[in-house]
Amino acid sequence: MKKIFATLFLGLTFNGFVNAQSTCTITITPMDTTVCIGDSVLITSVSNLLNAGQSFNFNSASIPAGWSAAGGTSFSTPCGSNPTNTPYYWASSAGSGTPGITSASYDVFCGGVLSFDMVYSMQGGSSPCEGPDEQDEGVSLQYSLDGGATWITIVYYSPGGFELPTNPNTSTSIVAAGQSTPYTSWSTFNVPIPLAAQTTSTAFRWIQLQSSGTCCDNWGIENIVINATGTPCGSNTVVNWDNGLTDTDSFWAVPTGDTTFQAMVYDTLGNYQCTSQIVTISVFPDAMTYNLVDTAYSFCPDFSPIVGVTGIGNSTGPYTYDWSTPSTTNPTALPSTGLEHDTITYYVTIHDGCNYVREDSVVLVINQLLAVDTMYSFPASACEFDGAVSGVAQGLTGVGQYQWTGPGASNPNFIDASVWQDLPSGWYYFTITDDVCTANDSVFVDMLNPPIASFSANVIQGCNPLEVTFTNTSQNSTSFHYVFGNGNDITVNDLSSQTQTYTSNSNVMFVALSSPTCGDTAYATITIVECGCTNPLALNYNEFAAVDDGSCILPTPVILAPNVFTPNGDFTNDIFVLDVTNQSNVELTILNRWGNKMFEGSGLTPGWNGKTATGALAEEGVYFYKYIVTGVDGSEYTGHGFLELAR
Repeated sequence: MKKIFATLFLGLTFNGFVNAQSTCTITITPMDTTVCIGDSVLITSVSNLLNAGQSFNFNSASIPAGWSAAGGTSFSTPCGSNPTNTPYYWASSAGSGTPGITSASYDVFCGGVLSFDMVYSMQGGSSPCEGPDEQDEGVSLQYSLDGGATWITIVYYSPGGFELPTNPNTSTSIVAAGQSTPYTSWSTFNVPIPLAAQTTSTAFRWIQLQSSGTCCDNWGIENIVINATGTPCGSNTVVNWDNGLTDTDSFWAVPTGDTTFQAMVYDTLGNYQCTSQIVTISVFPDAMTYNLVDTAYSFCPDFSPIVGVTGIGNSTGPYTYDWSTPSTTNPTALPSTGLEHDTITYYVTIHDGCNYVREDSVVLVINQLLAVDTMYSFPASACEFDGAVSGVAQGLTGVGQYQWTGPGASNPNFIDASVWQDLPSGWYYFTITDDVCTANDSVFVDMLNPPIASFSANVIQGCNPLEVTFTNTSQNSTSFHYVFGNGNDITVNDLSSQTQTYTSNSNVMFVALSSPTCGDTAYATITIVECGCTNPLALNYNEFAAVDDGSCILPTPVILAPNVFTPNGDFTNDIFVLDVTNQSNVELTILNRWGNKMFEGSGLTPGWNGKTATGALAEEGVYFYKYIVTGVDGSEYTGHGFLELAR
């Protein structure tokens, strides 16, 4: 069972003046709604007792005590009657005054609603009934917490008939003469008291900050209620219901038929205050009616007739439809099985908004007569449009109409003939339509022996000069024409290879012909690159070469070894190092006279500082050295000798 939270609010309140101290109000929701059998309905009431001194009108043709008005004010009926046919406050400009009316300060700590009736005169009327038309000539509802020293806007009512958070302060005209807006007839406005305004001493005012002068932009206000009885202060009423429920503002009802509800309001001491109007909840019966055909017809295997449920009555939406096709749309297509003759039964289940159900069915009868019996094709030559197609139909009802589509000379259509001639190779599609159906088929027109140009080059990139041999691999061709791109061209009648020399980039075009007007073309590109030595270390390095041709000449190392060094810290000849050029690596080993290793190092310039491996100074005397030098060309050179260490 589903629950319905009724949200309909008709804006009706039911007031009764019980005594001089308070006014009783109550609003009931929903107000006359309709539900389904078994649905849960939330019945809610909102009631309060409005304290005396919070409801104001101008029926006495005067302003309430503590209130003030500015501008050319009037408390009468200068521009027609209001809904209560009583005097109202009428605002107009006069001298330097700004039209507006200001309340006294009130205790609105409990929050609540500001309610008032307001109207704007129509633009272009006669004074004093001429209405505002510019964007900044509307009325602002404001509040003050400091006795009127500072005012804060709650809402601005634009002359165009809509609300803004503030006055836009622009003078563009937005209302034409004689134009009606939602504000040019008396309306009731309900404005929640803002949280920031909920104090024990808050004043309110309705003010028109801009006006064209004493002649114009008139408006009126009446029946002002400062209803400050909401949260956070709590309820001041007790609500009892005619169904026996007591002291509750809301309850769930599950009506099984049309049901009425009425609420009575009491104060917290049990004193009766007022009674609401009667609320009626209507219930939809299970009485849905509809229309649906019994039989549908398809005269082609691929035709799906559209059927649908129509004329639904005595129920409420939304409606859902579950077809056995399957489909949930209405109307829906009844799909064929693709057979020429068949009978299929489709079922539908209908649900209305109360989930009442109806089930029904439709019989689909398929009866195909028209068919394409035979398709013929005649091949086309390689380069001539001389192919043809033909189609034969059977089971025609009435006069048939033919249509061809394809890549022929009359592309895309050649209509009303069973034969189509002078065609190139390709797929052709045939459609025959009679009085009841359409049938389709297709046929392919083949092509005889098309020439295929195909050739290859043994090399497509190389150094200048480059010799290239082209091999002919063409098919179905008798003549071959080469445009080599190097200034030479030739025509031959066989598959012989051709050799050409290239000194620059060239584009080669090759045409294979089966007749003077029927050929195929292929292309190749020959690229010449700069070749030479690309190793910057080589003696013959070519900075412009893109490809290394293996011609690099690399220098051999030159090795010089000193025979004495003096590691005495004077920064002169303190390190024993080989003087080597054109090397990529040097391995140096120092031995003393007993064959003990004093130093071993590698790199481009390894050197001995005259110390032992422990960091002690080596003794003066003769030492033995040996080396392995790797040249930039990758070759190795070895050598040895004696050196003298003298400090």
